[in-house]
Formats: sequence, C-alpha cells, structure tokens
Amino acid sequence: MNPSKLTSVQGKQQGYTLVELAISVAILSVLIVAGLLGVQSILTSGKVNDQIKTVAKLSAKTSAMFANNSGGTKDVTQQQMINVGGWDASKANGDVVTSSFGSLETITPNAAPIGAMAANTGFVYKIFSIPQAACADLASGVSGFVFALHVVAASSAAPANWAASVKPPGNANVSLTNLANSCNSANSDFYLAVKP
Repeated sequence: MNPSKLTSVQGKQQGYTLVELAISVAILSVLIVAGLLGVQSILTSGKVNDQIKTVAKLSAKTSAMFANNSGGTKDVTQQQMINVGGWDASKANGDVVTSSFGSLETITPNAAPIGAMAANTGFVYKIFSIPQAACADLASGVSGFVFALHVVAASSAAPANWAASVKPPGNANVSLTNLANSCNSANSDFYLAVKP
C-alpha cells in the first residue's frame, strides 16, 4: 500500500456535547413536570365534578323522601339512605361510603337545630379529607344544593355555630372571606346541612 495515497480524513466529529445533553434533559424535565401538574389538575377537576353530582343526587333523594314526612328524620340511618339509592352502588360497601377523593362520607339526621332548620328535620352530610386543591371549587359547586355549608381543617370538631359557615344557613350566598379562611389547610372536612 502506497503511503502517499493515504489521505487524512479531517472532519468534524459528529455527536453531542455534554452541555447540549444537559440542556435537553432540563427541557424534558420541565415539560414532564408541567404535564404532570396539568394531569393532576384535570384529575382533581374530575373528582370535584363527580362529588358535586353525588351531593346533588343525595339532596334530591332526601328531598323526595322526606318532603311530606311529618315524622322527621331522627330514625334514618346511613344504610337506609344507601338502600334508597342516595349514593351510586360503586361508592357504597356495606354501610361505608367512599367519596370521589377516596375518603369517607357519612350522613346523619341533624340532632340540633341549624339556623331555621329544626332538630331532626334534615341531615348533616359529612365528607372527610378534601384536598386543598379541590376545596374552593367543591364548596362553590355544592353550595346551591345545601341549606348550609361548614368547612373545617380535617379532624376538627363538628361546627357548633353554623352562622360563621362558608354558606350560612338559609338562602345566604357563599362568604368568600369564610371560604378563603376555611380552605387554607392541606385537607378539610365538609359539613353540609341538607334540608328536605
């Protein structure tokens, strides 16, 4: 082989530098995080909408069952409300009801008066552990179906005074100040007064 015939091939080496790879990884990371946040927001909105539908259905069922009942609601149990279709079958397991957020729900007759709603003439429907990201939207969404709405930090005591609620008893609108103050913890419990 003739050495004079050998020519050196000089050219630019093809490939990516470490800086280019680092920039690409950073851009991909931002896109993935943004996508995950968007998906999380969509999932939360879906859960809120599903829970609003559940509250509307339960309010309609209680109104239909007790609108003309002079005996009151004091002897009504959660199991009876499940049996008459107050919740979808997928949410009830025995006498345990699971919310759209995976937490528990209960409904009991109101043992004490709530505003103008006399004792044992309505219900207190409790939804446990609503995430902060869903709190304000859920409160606004259910306010049209309930007599009163009280929101407290998860595991707090039941409301003693419904007048300072997110939605005070009666035909009052949602108090935006009370809503902002009530939805400031990681998880909140919702107490909904339902008047048939």
